[in-house]
Amino acid sequence: MRAVVRAALSAAGLGAGAIAAAFIGPHEGLSLTAYQDSVGVWTLCRGHTEGVRPGDTATRAECEALFASEVGRVLADVDDRIVVDIPDASLAALTSLCFNTGLGTCAPVLRRVNAGRLGAACDAIALYVYAGGRDCRDPASNCRGIVERRAAERELCHAGRTGESAP
Repeated sequence: MRAVVRAALSAAGLGAGAIAAAFIGPHEGLSLTAYQDSVGVWTLCRGHTEGVRPGDTATRAECEALFASEVGRVLADVDDRIVVDIPDASLAALTSLCFNTGLGTCAPVLRRVNAGRLGAACDAIALYVYAGGRDCRDPASNCRGIVERRAAERELCHAGRTGESAP
């Protein structure tokens, strides 16, 4: 089991929000100065993109507050769209996917969940390996981290279903 999945599951007693934050944070990293991500989007803090411009800066405290707010918002949005009960770890994995791709992009996965196909939804996470039209499985794509993140999200999603790692 990957260390990031193990760390997220250790937060399991704290609910989906804590699991999601513990899981998403390391994948997003932390930058106190604006930078362009692998598809050219200006990004600040832990994956924040809204209104970010070249030269923007933030303190660590500002970044952590913004991250907590954004994870909470995405978690609430994902939870609102899921009409069946699912384990916190699975909800956290889906929140991570939607945090990274946007709710519109991850909607087909959430539809699988609502159809009672959580296992299929967890497996479908691995399909979201494109960024800016590039296949991140290609080593030359400069987005290989997406593939690793999707594998970890899939594993966390399945761990929520079974209490163990994915097959």
